[in-house]
Amino acid sequence: MKNCKAHLGCCKVVWLFSFWGILHSPRAFAFLFTASKQSWQTSHRSLHPLVPRPLFAADKFQEDDQPDLVSALMEDDDSSISISSSPSWARYALLISSFTDGILASPQAQSFLKHSLACSLLAERVRKAEAQVRESVMASPCNGPNMEAFNALEEYDEQLLQSTSDCDDASANRLLQSLGTGMKGKPNVRILYIPTAMYALNPNSANTPGKQRQRARADGKKRRNQLVQHLEDLLGPHLPEASVLAITLDLDDGSLKQPTGSDAAADFPADGVEALTTWAPHIVYVEGGNTFWLQHCLEKGSWASHLRAACTGPDAPSVYIGKSAGAIIAGATVATATWKGWDDPSVVPGKETYDDWKGHPGLDMVGSQSFFPHMSDDWESTVAEKRQEVQPKELSDKIVCLREYDACCVDGSDQIMELVSGVEAAVAQ
Repeated sequence: MKNCKAHLGCCKVVWLFSFWGILHSPRAFAFLFTASKQSWQTSHRSLHPLVPRPLFAADKFQEDDQPDLVSALMEDDDSSISISSSPSWARYALLISSFTDGILASPQAQSFLKHSLACSLLAERVRKAEAQVRESVMASPCNGPNMEAFNALEEYDEQLLQSTSDCDDASANRLLQSLGTGMKGKPNVRILYIPTAMYALNPNSANTPGKQRQRARADGKKRRNQLVQHLEDLLGPHLPEASVLAITLDLDDGSLKQPTGSDAAADFPADGVEALTTWAPHIVYVEGGNTFWLQHCLEKGSWASHLRAACTGPDAPSVYIGKSAGAIIAGATVATATWKGWDDPSVVPGKETYDDWKGHPGLDMVGSQSFFPHMSDDWESTVAEKRQEVQPKELSDKIVCLREYDACCVDGSDQIMELVSGVEAAVAQ
């Protein structure tokens, strides 16, 4: 009777899938194969008492012991689309010296941003569909998965395949349009804006600390609104129903301020950790300013692990955009911030001199590359000299110099980066 129950469960799964659907659906075939294999193992092991029986045998099947069949089919399905990247590579990233020159003036950078954002939105859709399939299997393992969600995953596979093979503007537009087709509810694009580098106090300023912070917050809000407006312009023709939600996180104290895009508090994270984790922002934008203060706050609040988890690895939900200081901390070392003498290290207690920052590690999110923003011909001799001082030595040949119109486009799935420039477009205008 126990064996009959196990085989009956498998038969119910077979009944749910048409023969044609099984042959033409890698996910369905993998699911059926996994269920059949487990059923066979149950009956086979019951005939051999010396072989330990699995927890999901018919007579021991409890809710807490249910097998994760969805995970199994994802592992066994060699034909399914997978997005993988090394933990030391951002899934997608744009590293710039200037938002206006590096992105707004660069059609190539805008296309990459649009493509990256579309892939982030699609990956979120995949995660939700997988969760629906998993929940349906756990709720009723004998009846199989939610077929609507299963079919959606098949469709997303095709879109993922297309998105990884074509990265031009036209393919990004098609992907965004496909995301809007059949979408239930109003889609949200979530932006986490981090202006901490701007908030560093200037000890030589005639303004009080309070006045400096007030001006920095106002300036940060203005820059963030420019980013939001640009994203709305990019998405509007293809996802007209999308709303852009944005909130500002200060890594110094973990405070969240200036939510925009919705009046519902439930649409925004409750704290800084949630902002980088369960809120799953589609874009994490790290503003420029004092690199040393930014790195100090990153370490003081133990934000690095959350930021890496959000932006690197195969399951990263967020596109990382780092401007100036934000680009520097994404590299293997932040020592490049000492080369110009623009940033004041004295704002960081215990690390008040440039020597204190030599060899200091960054987030290392681009394959051990480091970044030197605001490059120009005037700095060529300085860069050549400072390269020789980089520690460890193997990083000296991995310094990427970013001019004002440059954007370093990073695709961690293939562990590649490409430097694009908006100079020609700017000159043409």
